[in-house]
Amino acid sequence: MLKLKTSRGMTLIELMVGLTIMAFLLLSGAPSLTEWVRNSQIRSAAESIMTGLHHARTEAVKRNSSARFQLTSSLNNDCAISANGMNWVVNLNASTTPAGNCGNATSDTVDPLMVQKSVAASSSAITVTASQAAVSFNGLGQQTPTKSPDTVIGTMTIDVTSTSGACLGTDGSGTFRCLRIVVSPAGQARMCDPSMGTTTSNAQPTAC
Repeated sequence: MLKLKTSRGMTLIELMVGLTIMAFLLLSGAPSLTEWVRNSQIRSAAESIMTGLHHARTEAVKRNSSARFQLTSSLNNDCAISANGMNWVVNLNASTTPAGNCGNATSDTVDPLMVQKSVAASSSAITVTASQAAVSFNGLGQQTPTKSPDTVIGTMTIDVTSTSGACLGTDGSGTFRCLRIVVSPAGQARMCDPSMGTTTSNAQPTAC
């Protein structure tokens, strides 16, 4: 008569050992996982802002008229133009401000002539710091002054960093790879990495 083999399950000790090993592996990988998530959030915010800047410049050239980009405190009708805004709005006319009207539907015929708007960063762990809250472009794609707020033509910078740790430095210190957006007087916007230094070259094309 054939004897059936019975399968043997895990003992409690084996299960506890397995759980301990799994917990150790998860904990050892937690710092790098946090770093990856935060770096992804920083890049996502920077890319969103770049999209807004390109959209404003494209609208200006396409319409042969001025269009402006600004950071805002919200996308509601209580919005204010802010150099630390976590949202952005693109509207037509360098002298027209969307402040207090960011909740309106986009329209190129109804004030404040908003043509695009978006959240730049939704995480409270991300910080946006700009040298000025708004920038405008003319029909040639070059910078032109804005009103409300009043700005002058010059190099604009927007830093995207994290509140939960220091940015990587040129000496290797710090934790997170923060990013900077630079808008030249000619209207060209580029994203760079401050940890790569201040001189661009073939070896360091992402330097600031």
